[in-house]
Amino acid sequence: MAIKEDEVIFYSGYKGEETPRAVRTGGHEYPVDEVLWRKRVVDRATGKMVERFGCRIAGREIEIRRDETGRTEILPPGILP
Repeated sequence: MAIKEDEVIFYSGYKGEETPRAVRTGGHEYPVDEVLWRKRVVDRATGKMVERFGCRIAGREIEIRRDETGRTEILPPGILP
């Protein structure tokens, strides 16, 4: 099984994956210290629904984007040690 370079672990509630709880990257797992904000928007480029989360992880503020297919992206890339 291939190891994903960046993986976001979400809390799974009755609605499915709801809130980011941790990020795995570079062989380490970093817990989400705080979810600062959450938005659901339509991506202008693709027309897909995107969930955006502002989070504090390891003393840094990052944004986690997840599209309706479940693909996640951490912004800015490479911010976590």
